[in-house]
Amino acid sequence: MNSLLIGTAGHIDHGKTSLIKALNGFEGDSLKEEKERQITINLSFSNLICKEKHLSFIDVPGHKDLVKTMISGAFGFSACLFVVDINEGLKEQSIEHLEVLEILGIKDIILVFSKCDLCENLKEQGQKILNALNFVPKEIFYTSIKDEASIKKLKNYLLNLECKNTDEKLVFRYYIDRVFSLKGIGTVITGSLNEGKIALNEKIICLDNQKELIIKNIQNHENNFNEISAFNRVALSLNCDYKELKKGFLLSKKGFFKGFKECDVLIKAKNLKNAKMLFCVGTKSIECKVNILKELENDEFFAHLDFEKNLFLCFDEKFVLLQNNRVIGGGRVLNPMSEPLKREQKNKFLMFLKNKDLKKAFEFLTNTHKYGFGLLSSYQRFKLGHEEALNLAKELNEVFIDEKNLNVYNLSILDEFKKFVSFILEKNPYAMLSAISLALRLSWASVEFCEFGLKNMTNLLDFKNGVYFKKGIDFEKLKEKNNNELYEMLKKQGIKAEAPYNLYDFLELDRKSGDEMLKKLTKQNLIVRLTHNLFVEKNALNKLMEECFELLKNESLDVQKMKEYFNFSRKYAIAYLEYLDKNEKVTKINEKRYLKDNI
Repeated sequence: MNSLLIGTAGHIDHGKTSLIKALNGFEGDSLKEEKERQITINLSFSNLICKEKHLSFIDVPGHKDLVKTMISGAFGFSACLFVVDINEGLKEQSIEHLEVLEILGIKDIILVFSKCDLCENLKEQGQKILNALNFVPKEIFYTSIKDEASIKKLKNYLLNLECKNTDEKLVFRYYIDRVFSLKGIGTVITGSLNEGKIALNEKIICLDNQKELIIKNIQNHENNFNEISAFNRVALSLNCDYKELKKGFLLSKKGFFKGFKECDVLIKAKNLKNAKMLFCVGTKSIECKVNILKELENDEFFAHLDFEKNLFLCFDEKFVLLQNNRVIGGGRVLNPMSEPLKREQKNKFLMFLKNKDLKKAFEFLTNTHKYGFGLLSSYQRFKLGHEEALNLAKELNEVFIDEKNLNVYNLSILDEFKKFVSFILEKNPYAMLSAISLALRLSWASVEFCEFGLKNMTNLLDFKNGVYFKKGIDFEKLKEKNNNELYEMLKKQGIKAEAPYNLYDFLELDRKSGDEMLKKLTKQNLIVRLTHNLFVEKNALNKLMEECFELLKNESLDVQKMKEYFNFSRKYAIAYLEYLDKNEKVTKINEKRYLKDNI
């Protein structure tokens, strides 16, 4: 869609809403209070279509007490009509609105002088206002709603503005600005889609309440679409109760964002202090505590923000800070995740992020995260897709990249891995190792890293049939020894045998080899498999069954009695009773076992 989101900004009563009405005939002040007070209170949304060009307008209030509402609308702007009454010039909210636009990085600002029919010295007055601005407008218009030619000139200009190209790599992110229910339709939400795209019947998630949703319908100013992308005003019909959603809630795709009650940011503000402030992002506003980490040049600061609730922020996301309902400053999110670092280290990391030197940021993380860092969160953390993150990681030196699990390891950790394997072999020269068995014991290491590590120990290890073992040991004798050891352990443990994986760990056996040995012992009728993880030596089992039959001569057996007589856990009691059920002499009635001859 050839579309553009255009917002208004400016002081109260400078003609923002009247200008929109002159452009497209839409009356934005529809509330009773708005009409009575003749001011804009809520955001209003309208559009203008000409041929294939589609303009969406976001009109914001100019009253000083409604700056939070203005900010929530400004997050959706692609371009802005900055409206100034040429007779009054720049006023309090003119300056504050410009500050918000600067914080949000909105550069396409069109200066619109309003009420020009009441001004005698247009050029002189206009130049005076221009001299007071600290930026060069994209274009300047002298207008009056009573002068159709001036409105037509502005309209033609807007219809010929170049649209912003949407980045196909960006993930769908959508802050809700309105929620309501329509008869026959159900829950409807509206918002400005500034990132990604969405399609009919697609599954999404509301990050704030973790509710999964399905898109039932997509509309842009009452027109239905099967798919829509940024930058557009979008209404969505969803399969949920409208009471489950609120203004400020964030919708996205599942699996990309985690919530955190803290983040690290770059703030631009004059005389910033450690204090509580209102953090405004998208259409959400929430109290935060600002903790300055470092003061930079040009009124910039690194700061740590703490929130009362989880936020699902993204790298480079813009925000505005308010205190006592006034704009204090704002900036962009650098680290949206919890990163426990000492202040000096954190400031170093944040400087890389501030400069968007992501390669340096990756190098920093590989050095500070001793046991590797993951790329699964690369979109939230760096606004990079997994493939982009992997390609960047491949540019690093002295690292191992686990492409399957998206982990990056500094090669310095390889020495620790080798020491761990050497320790195992010193303790048990007959250990049979695999990457899978080691990964289960080393919580930080993936199977792929363990395989890489084992292949780097050819001076110490031999390899056969998927197993690594101490160099110089005969593999067949190794298997036979461990097979015998495993049998002797089961024999010793009797009717209270441990789970196989515990036995494997004790003998330093990889699970595949251990499973093969248990199968062999079972086939030889030396042990019996009672459940998937309970194997018992045959003679010990036979002895237990003899004791059970002696008890059954005089009474019944159930789980509770098995636990009492043999000091079993419930798991063992059930397993042995089920084995007992297989005997033809035993019958089961209401969870109790009896000898058939006694009934």
